[in-house]
Amino acid sequence: MNNWKIEILRCPTEEDWKRCLLLARATQGKFDAPKEPSVEWKRKILRAEHSPIRTLMFTIQMENIPYCNSVHFVRHKYGVEHYVQSQRRNADRGAERQDAPVTHIMDINAQELIFMARKRMCMKADRVTRDIMYAIKKEILEIDFDVWNSLLVPQCHMDENFCPEFKPCGVYHNL
Repeated sequence: MNNWKIEILRCPTEEDWKRCLLLARATQGKFDAPKEPSVEWKRKILRAEHSPIRTLMFTIQMENIPYCNSVHFVRHKYGVEHYVQSQRRNADRGAERQDAPVTHIMDINAQELIFMARKRMCMKADRVTRDIMYAIKKEILEIDFDVWNSLLVPQCHMDENFCPEFKPCGVYHNL
């Protein structure tokens, strides 16, 4: 049983979504006041990964996750900033175990969150890292299920059952 905790500290507000729509319309040369973005429009722009979704921000706090799993999330570097609890508190850094619990906070935009889910929910990902990513998804779905449910999935679910890994897990095979 894990003892980590995932908390969404910040997620896109309706004002953030209106701004996203305004920016999307601006790229089409439409400068009139945008209407309220619908759930369908939100899903479409996220699925298309158009640039305005990079303005939609989340702050996600992961408490007591193993340091070695925190490192898997830190590998993501575009559209995300990581704030990981330092191990410097120990005078002998080398004495810290790789599974020592840390708090890791991410400021992450919607596009990177989708990309991160594709990689970290894959059956080839480390089991604990995968469990943490599914816990992040669970927390996000409690906030906005209709928009995010079909987007926070492994890569093979996005790419018509195609696995891009060198050695697929076997759920789907490379063509």
